[in-house]
Amino acid sequence: MADQPTVTIEQWFVEGWRLYKRNPITFFFASFLGALICFPPATLFFAGPLYAGLHYMALKGMRGEKPRIRDMFRGFRRYWGVLFLWWLSLIAFVVLCTTAIGILVTPLLWAITTLAFPLLIDERKSVGSAFGAALKVVFTWKNGARFWLYGLLVPLVSFLGVLGFFFGLFITLPVAVCVQVIAYRDMFKPEDAFHQEVLEPWQDYPFKLKPQYIGPISRIRELRNQIFEQIHSSDDSIKPLLSDSIEHIDNLFTKAAHLSYRQQQIDDYLITTNMQTLHIEKMEITRKLAESPNTTVYAQYEEALRTLEERIENHERLEDLGKQIDARLITIRVSLESTHAKIIRIRTTDITNTNLESDDVSTALRDLQIEMDALLKSLDEVSEAAR
Repeated sequence: MADQPTVTIEQWFVEGWRLYKRNPITFFFASFLGALICFPPATLFFAGPLYAGLHYMALKGMRGEKPRIRDMFRGFRRYWGVLFLWWLSLIAFVVLCTTAIGILVTPLLWAITTLAFPLLIDERKSVGSAFGAALKVVFTWKNGARFWLYGLLVPLVSFLGVLGFFFGLFITLPVAVCVQVIAYRDMFKPEDAFHQEVLEPWQDYPFKLKPQYIGPISRIRELRNQIFEQIHSSDDSIKPLLSDSIEHIDNLFTKAAHLSYRQQQIDDYLITTNMQTLHIEKMEITRKLAESPNTTVYAQYEEALRTLEERIENHERLEDLGKQIDARLITIRVSLESTHAKIIRIRTTDITNTNLESDDVSTALRDLQIEMDALLKSLDEVSEAAR
């Protein structure tokens, strides 16, 4: 999984908490109802499906739907699968509490099961497929260590509620589930993560990108977020200067998203036509035109030839435009990478009132503004040609 998304635990907790806050009362009473039903010894047989039901509620909330308390019982539709995962989680807890090696193994096992639950509920995979898919994601050189930390923190958040005479559990447990759903989204449905970030803040985006067009734009989105993070955490003396770039960078990302969608439209059109076939048709019509027996037939073939030549010209123009868009998307990414490096350099420079306007800091800021203006102008030209 070379293109596997990066584990961002801090962001998962932030977004998970935000997701919980959209429907806190519903989550609280659903958890409270689940606790009443799962009075021992029913916990062994009912807690797993009800826990899966919380995942179903969180998935609905993540997609903008309104979760209902009755959604808690949707987990019973996959009873045996979620029961297996629940028992596996209980075994992991026992191992953690009773063995020295538990602290090494259990967090990874928890990470696997917390990803397998939404796979089982959302994609309706078999328990074996869900567990196997989660296993592949967790055990990678890129993310293994961070998944260990994730698998340690998520259950810890859940059990913190026990300290508040168990009533806190009705808050911390659904919060942990919301975090798990966000993690599932980023690991298995990165296109959903993109749409949620792009389409929600700007509702005038009337399109949806296909998965194969998400990768390039996701990198641009990631760079934009990294730059904004650098700007917002800058020293107060230079933050106002760097903040001037925020609007430019947002415009770059907005135009990149529109260009990606235009690229998708062009590719969809080009798939329906084939340049070689068009040229063969042109040769055939040209031959028939030369052999036409009368003026009426000649005029018909002449009109067909003009139409075909327009199609060929349009096909060639769209191919060239597609190449231009590809080049512009690369340019945006490279420009934002350069911007990110410059802002880091500006931030790490020893800023004083005397050198703020005179040294390479001001030069870098001026160059940055010029680059952004030039790139935005070139993007406007491409966008105009793409209409």
